[in-house]
Amino acid sequence: MVIMTNPLRLAVAMFKHETNTFSPMPTRWEDFTIHYGEEARGFYRHSGYAMAGLLEEAEKMDAIVTVPIAARALPSAAVARDAFERLSEILCAAARDCDAMLLDLHGAMVAEDYEDGEGEMLARIRAVRPGLPIGAALDSHGNITERFVENCTVMPGYRTYPHTDMPQTGRMAGRMLRDVLEGRLDPVTVVHRVPMLPDMVRGISSQPPMSVLIAAAAAEEAAGLACCTVFTGFPLADTADTALSVVATAHKDRAAAVAAAARVGDLAWSMRDDFTQILEPLDSAMARAAEIGDGAVILADMSDNCHSGGTMDSMAVIESALHHGLEGILAGPIRDPQAVAQMIAAGIGATVTIDIGGKMHSPALREQLRPLRLTGTVRTISIGRFKVEGPIFTGMPVDLGRCAVLETPRMTLLVSEGRVEALDPLQYRIFGLEPTRFRYVILKAKTNHRPAFLPLAAANIECHGPGVASLDLQGFTWKNVRRPIFPLDRSNA
Repeated sequence: MVIMTNPLRLAVAMFKHETNTFSPMPTRWEDFTIHYGEEARGFYRHSGYAMAGLLEEAEKMDAIVTVPIAARALPSAAVARDAFERLSEILCAAARDCDAMLLDLHGAMVAEDYEDGEGEMLARIRAVRPGLPIGAALDSHGNITERFVENCTVMPGYRTYPHTDMPQTGRMAGRMLRDVLEGRLDPVTVVHRVPMLPDMVRGISSQPPMSVLIAAAAAEEAAGLACCTVFTGFPLADTADTALSVVATAHKDRAAAVAAAARVGDLAWSMRDDFTQILEPLDSAMARAAEIGDGAVILADMSDNCHSGGTMDSMAVIESALHHGLEGILAGPIRDPQAVAQMIAAGIGATVTIDIGGKMHSPALREQLRPLRLTGTVRTISIGRFKVEGPIFTGMPVDLGRCAVLETPRMTLLVSEGRVEALDPLQYRIFGLEPTRFRYVILKAKTNHRPAFLPLAAANIECHGPGVASLDLQGFTWKNVRRPIFPLDRSNA
């Protein structure tokens, strides 16, 4: 039992990573963006992250608020042992000196030694501070485990995808924990796993089938449940617990939580076919793009976005666009430090012939990505830094490292040392490239580009090339996920 002090000592922290176990991108200590103390508090307080909502609610509790650490990394491979141990120990040390914790987590973190990274980390915190009240704000792509639930007090997740409600989710986690601390909520939480891996794009919250599940969960809350979240799961994490799950929290009443989670889970299962899609061949997508009249056309490379762990060096969609005769193309960024170095060495105005992309070896892919040889003029060399101003991940600093823009007769290509999800047109505009002036814009994204880019475009076409972020789950070799599971095992799931 935790003895509360007066005033309350409240720790607010972030340890955020979505793990793609098929990705070759490493997740080391140096791959995390880390802030400490008041610097972290100032950085996230008015951001678009759940951390902002956690801090906002913490400040209302008349508590001594500390921020031991805020660490996040782009989706990539399992968190390296050293990074996981160091970050977990910082949180455990903070737990020893606080009365309660609020955490901005993802819910689908895998560590090098632990499939359930967050469950392990929370269990360690509870080992040093048994019974510590912990509120977590989670991503709706979390793969939620029994161990996580056993070691956390309240745990709401996002209700939108693209994720436009991150601060709101933080506020909800903060309010729920305050209700616990002040005796208004005695939480009983259950997780109901549904053996299905929903297609991520079918999980867009503004349209069926996902909107139907969100409405069902909201109805359970309206009927008196403290919280009900549908976690579609992150299907690119090959773990035993990867799946859609429904997490329900009731006041003292386990039976109510179990029944509500089962109702929503059964509804999800009844719509399992609606959570799949037939992926359009790349040639067909390009043919459709060529037929669209006025306005910019977005060609979204669905298999290589970094927010799903993509390497961002697949050239397949670009190569297909050129093969089909498209012109007036703006594309990138493509992560290729070697090509950037070559263009920098050549200098602005130089004509170069170089192989771009396809250099990252990906053991999970049955056929490796290949580079594309291009000839063009080096138009720009710059450092790619900006702060996201769009409606999601607002305030997130982006550092693409050194960048170069290659201009070819039919395409302008941005090449970078780093990775970024297509969250904001600033990724082009800082280089003097206005996306609305191009006929086609090839970017790396699944859905997070929609709020900022779709208002600029006449059409959005999903392009399915190769990559470790592919929606073609049958294209991967699965070793750990609990079977049977839909749609991998359609006949007996």
